[in-house]
Amino acid sequence: MAISTTGERSESFVNVRVRLQRLPDAKFFAGWVRQMTDTEITIDYQGSEWFTLGAKFFVTVNGVESAALFPADLQNQSPGFIVLRITGEPRYTKANEEARRSIVGLNGVLHLGESEVEMQILDVSAKGMGGMIEGAIPRGTLIDFDVDTQFGAVIGKAEVRYCRQEAKESMRHRIGLQIVSMGRIESARWMRLSDER
Repeated sequence: MAISTTGERSESFVNVRVRLQRLPDAKFFAGWVRQMTDTEITIDYQGSEWFTLGAKFFVTVNGVESAALFPADLQNQSPGFIVLRITGEPRYTKANEEARRSIVGLNGVLHLGESEVEMQILDVSAKGMGGMIEGAIPRGTLIDFDVDTQFGAVIGKAEVRYCRQEAKESMRHRIGLQIVSMGRIESARWMRLSDER
């Protein structure tokens, strides 16, 4: 079954997280789907690794409705993105994780007792978000958050799933939050945000 460049299925694969496993060393890389057709996939890739032309990968894209899995070869690499040629028939399965969508220009506030931490939100899913903060928050910490989205304010409670230092000597940390609770109206707004195409 080919990936159509139009329709519901192809839209569910745009701007979502993609995982690449390089063959034969089985090393994993990740990025965001910029564009996907029946013959190639363009990926926003910010990693430092420079790949060999023709390098072979096994690709997993977790979309909104389903996951697409297929082999692909590197066609082109430029700073910030790579282009892979799809070399085998994609296999579609139930997504084994929530679709994560890259997002730009969205900020939130994390409330830790009396203090507040500003968060630059980088990606969202139906039940969580990832972003960047100054400083560190221990894994497992329950925090209150508020985010002002284009659909209205969203407030709720979340658990810190990870908080990793961006680089040595840096105060900036990449944080992942799993949403624990929010109101009915906030839930509807968040679902619209996480499913925005």
